[in-house]
Amino acid sequence: MVSDYSSTSSSSSTSHVSSSSGYIPRSIDQTISRVNTNPNSTTLETRDYSTFQSHVKSIFGTQNSGTSELLMKSWEQSTLKVYNSSYTRFLNFCTLNSLDPSSITLVVFMDYLTHLFKIKHPLAFSTINNHRSMLNQLLLLRNQTDIVNDPFITRIMTGIHKLRPSSAKYKEIWDANKVFKYLSTIKVLLLPKFTYTALLNKTLVLCKMFGLARSSDLVKWSFKGLNITTDPIRGPVINAKEQRKDGVLSISTNERRKKHQSDSVFINNDGTPPHVNQINEVELSTLSKSGIDTTKFKSHSTRSAMASLLLSNNVPFHVVKKMGRWKSNDTVDTFYDKRIIGEKSGGFLNNVVQLS
Repeated sequence: MVSDYSSTSSSSSTSHVSSSSGYIPRSIDQTISRVNTNPNSTTLETRDYSTFQSHVKSIFGTQNSGTSELLMKSWEQSTLKVYNSSYTRFLNFCTLNSLDPSSITLVVFMDYLTHLFKIKHPLAFSTINNHRSMLNQLLLLRNQTDIVNDPFITRIMTGIHKLRPSSAKYKEIWDANKVFKYLSTIKVLLLPKFTYTALLNKTLVLCKMFGLARSSDLVKWSFKGLNITTDPIRGPVINAKEQRKDGVLSISTNERRKKHQSDSVFINNDGTPPHVNQINEVELSTLSKSGIDTTKFKSHSTRSAMASLLLSNNVPFHVVKKMGRWKSNDTVDTFYDKRIIGEKSGGFLNNVVQLS
């Protein structure tokens, strides 16, 4: 079915909306293609918009496979998978409404978000937000315009959230004590052949749990700017979505680090820093070995499990909120403070996790 909003999508309004990052074109004829802004440029845009990757490549018109590979490597595979799925739906929207997918205007953007909200099978707010992120990436590359903070888009997304608020994925959460108990049985010094890998994996899981961190946080940890205080050594944690601070330093060896001159806090046995999927795999493997149902609980559930454990052991709410870097109390209450399966009081305080 063709969207009811196709007529507004091709509006020829001549006004612009100013955002903190610049001007966003309202109509197709005002859309500025980045590759055509330089009259002396010899690079032509090859019009292949069949996938998100091909659209990105078309913007720059590069035929160099190495350049294309580097462009794609800037996103995690999991992110590209989400963007590709979102882009396929957007391409169908453009086809049904006779729109040019390379001309993403403010009106088209708003109409597409409205279309997603009103389709027959309701999409969750987080899914619609993924579509917003995908389109914003294309706009950033094509026009160097960040539309995320545009007041109209912000209002549209706020309206969607109010009418269709996000719901918690879990009603109850696994007991983090089970993971601590399992980790305490791993004596890495008794495993000479696998000592470093075992220590790295154990440290990754512990840092993620006690730091209430995401896997994307740990990937970004680096020695640059480490601040040594009377508290544990703490350094920058940079999240893929926003700037976040505080993190715990781990252990690494100079011999492995010299191979790639990496500044990453965590490195693999070959000297390369781990990637997000690798950390997720390590964590899920640890959860499974600890008796956690990983068909139900995924990597991100660690934040909820640890927050719930801290709160159930009377750690002040504001402390847990700060550790998790959450902005609102409602976020903690709705998504992270859960009933712990088989909870027994005092378990956390009596658990000692041995690192060796």
